[in-house]
Amino acid sequence: MMTLELRETSSTTISLLLGHVRAHGGDAAVAEVLARAGVTESVDWLEDTATWVSYDTRIRLFEAATIVLDDPRTMYTVGSTVVTDGLHPVLVQLLSAFASPAAVYRQLPRLIPKFTTTSTMESVSVRRTSATLRYRLHEGYRPSRLDCQYAQGLFAALPSMFGLNAAIVVHPECQCDGYECCIYEVTWSTRRRWWSLRSWTHPTNRSLVLLREKVKEVQLAAADLVGSDDVDDVLARIVARASSAVLAPAYLLIMTSDHGEPVLRFQGLDAPKAARIAARILHGDALGDRAVIVDVASSRRTYGRLAALYSLGHTSMDGDRTLLEAYAGHAAAALDLFTALDDSRREESRAAAMLVLAHELATSNGSEAVADAVALAVPAIAGCDAAAVLLWDAGPGVMQAVATAGLDAPRRERMLASPILAAQTPELVELLAHQRPVPLSTLTASPQLAGLLAECGMAAAIIVPLLAGDVLMGVVAGGWRSAPESGISPSTLARIEGVSHQGAIALQNARLLATVRHQSLHDPLTGLANRMLFASELDSAVSTCAEGSCTAVMFCDLDNFKQVNDVLGHGAGDELLRQIAVRLRGCLGAEATIGRLGGDEFAVLARELPGHEEAVHLAHRVVDSLNRPFHVSGHDLRITASVGVAVHNGPGDGGERLLAAADTAMYDAKRTGRNQVAFADDSNRTDPATSLHSELAEALGRSQMRLHYQPIVALSSPDRVLGAEALIRWDHPRLGLLAPAAFLPLAEETGLVADLDLWVLGEALADLAALGAAADLAAVGEAPLHVAVNLASATLVDPRLIPTVRAALNRNRLRPDRLVLEIVESRALIDLPGVVERLTELRRLGVSISLDDFGTGFSTLAWLNTLPVDQIKIDRTFTANLPEPASVALVEGIIALARKLDIDVVAEGVETEEQFAALREAGCAFAQGYLLGRPTPRFASVAQATLSRA
Repeated sequence: MMTLELRETSSTTISLLLGHVRAHGGDAAVAEVLARAGVTESVDWLEDTATWVSYDTRIRLFEAATIVLDDPRTMYTVGSTVVTDGLHPVLVQLLSAFASPAAVYRQLPRLIPKFTTTSTMESVSVRRTSATLRYRLHEGYRPSRLDCQYAQGLFAALPSMFGLNAAIVVHPECQCDGYECCIYEVTWSTRRRWWSLRSWTHPTNRSLVLLREKVKEVQLAAADLVGSDDVDDVLARIVARASSAVLAPAYLLIMTSDHGEPVLRFQGLDAPKAARIAARILHGDALGDRAVIVDVASSRRTYGRLAALYSLGHTSMDGDRTLLEAYAGHAAAALDLFTALDDSRREESRAAAMLVLAHELATSNGSEAVADAVALAVPAIAGCDAAAVLLWDAGPGVMQAVATAGLDAPRRERMLASPILAAQTPELVELLAHQRPVPLSTLTASPQLAGLLAECGMAAAIIVPLLAGDVLMGVVAGGWRSAPESGISPSTLARIEGVSHQGAIALQNARLLATVRHQSLHDPLTGLANRMLFASELDSAVSTCAEGSCTAVMFCDLDNFKQVNDVLGHGAGDELLRQIAVRLRGCLGAEATIGRLGGDEFAVLARELPGHEEAVHLAHRVVDSLNRPFHVSGHDLRITASVGVAVHNGPGDGGERLLAAADTAMYDAKRTGRNQVAFADDSNRTDPATSLHSELAEALGRSQMRLHYQPIVALSSPDRVLGAEALIRWDHPRLGLLAPAAFLPLAEETGLVADLDLWVLGEALADLAALGAAADLAAVGEAPLHVAVNLASATLVDPRLIPTVRAALNRNRLRPDRLVLEIVESRALIDLPGVVERLTELRRLGVSISLDDFGTGFSTLAWLNTLPVDQIKIDRTFTANLPEPASVALVEGIIALARKLDIDVVAEGVETEEQFAALREAGCAFAQGYLLGRPTPRFASVAQATLSRA
């Protein structure tokens, strides 16, 4: 890496020195000199006439050369060759005006600033054959005798330019000896050497030769200016090559950009100083003889100004302006050529970008790919700094960015995360109304768009609609960091519109293709994956499953779905299927792929499960989710499902075989009672010996049934537990803990439900009694805790019911009002013979009767006068929609009716604070639900809060 050198002394002297070393010691000696001096720059760089180095580097090179060549007069010799070997073309203008050595010595002080900024020279006196020169090194620099030797050699050699003998130089005072300055006394003879008379050339003729060389050098430098494709590099070269015309410590180029802002390039100055001088030049301030300023102009246009700058106290020489003007003219011609080439390259690049765009749009698979291709093409085709594609969503009235180009990562993320609302953006409203381009500016745009432009670093932009016929699909936006001086040109707008037109066609085709592809792979009724897509996903899941994980398939078939079509019609059946699809999505979310295989058959694919138990758990979630009522055509319908589960461990193939195994397991679930889950073993066949029917018959005898309790609380005091509802669970040895929905329908079909209900009745009262005497009064002045037990319709007419109730109460020493029997509202209930009489007899024992799931069955409100009940439980389907006004009105109506009939009301399914507040506001007294307490295996834990206060 090149070190940062101070621009204190021109490389002309260094070039002479290295040439002398090379002539006497070869390239090896040059390398040794650089190494001894600690100079890491290349020889080519050091010998470039545009290069300037520090004074310290110059002296270190002098010292190193003297040591390497082992010649104490090295620097005197180098100085004496300036005239013969190293005459810089800049001396042409000096020689063309001077005809004698005296004239040269008189003008030397004006020549020194072209080679150094560290010293000043003064011609004290100049006569026909003698001159006294005063040379002073500025403060802060270390005087060197080698530098003095170089100066003496130079002063002595000057007469030889005129065919005279070398001058004699006396150096009586030197700064190295503590003097204020160096004094040089120079004398020469005007008699020409006899052997030089033939070879001597008059200074004027020699000036012409050197002038031709100078012009040639300037032309070569100008030709080099267009050797780059980058405009910044071209401008830097103009400054660097200015030394071929005029030697000066510093140069400044001021260019006028397309956006009106000045562009500066400089050498020998720091940025703040360059900016200050440029401001003075642009303002028209005079800089005097310290600066030579010329226009960089051609017949086509004026590009800017070029200045050669000298140090304080120094001035330019005669002829500098002429040479700098000639060079600036060449620079302007080079910029003309570069501009033409650049325009040509732009057109070529634009044509290539259009071809690339056409190819990308033809091969894009979706809307995002089309948007990316359009965004990338706009800057190359239209010449803007950045671009974006935004798509229109008519539903919420939002324009959303989906692709950008020319923005860094933070600004890109900001753009993609900034939806533009039509209602808040007048420009978008205008575009929607007129479907024509809309220009934007940070100064005039609406606040939202102005802020977005500023955050993306853009000063101006234009948005062009993406139209498919008359349908707006989105917009293409092109942005500029600096607003174009004369606005966005018609040709630029036409190019963006051309890209927009191509993009709109491709976008429309991509959307049509996506629609066709989606329709070919999805069920048109529910939007779920069809059999083809599900099978493909299943094969992929099985083949990529990791070792130690498993892939599970659940085959779901709705129970008695045909009755819905027969009774309510196929329209209602279709609506039910749509609602089931929504229910399944809500139940499983992103955990699984759901498909409709046909009719009322659904399938679920779960990937990367840790074991079989998780598959069974998911299947039970599906069954439980479908047990809640569906509202279809004005009816609340209950539907159940039989689910077969098949699992494959690790990677493999044969997804269709796994689906077939789940199908077989599903039929086993139907045969063993429906509304349940059956599991296929690893051989993809179900085990008939594990029929739920036979297992359920033995479950009580094997002590597999469990009770959970869910608290019932007072809405006026949520921490006050009044009692609990007993909920049965089956601790199945193979399938785990099963909810009632998985086995109670089978128990009803097989006649086992009464046995289960009577077992629950006895166990619940025993658990209540086990709380001890403290539970008799939950708190001072409060009713004792009670337990609620659900009874099926078949249990109500079972002759064992009343004796079992009486015996259980007596055995556990409990008062009858501690027991609440819940019956489900249904047509079967009212049609059972003797049910009213049986309920009346139970009430005579002192047991309370509760009507469960009120409002969801086929009964009428008149039945409340027929059935002897003490309590109604509002079904969770009413609670779920609270606090919606319609649901609030229904609940308030039920509560008002119950008050008129002197019946208590319990709300089920309270899961949110909003539902709780709405029920309390409506005047409901009691409630249960997950918000107030989940089912727990121990009655004691449910009542713990109340007992602790007793």
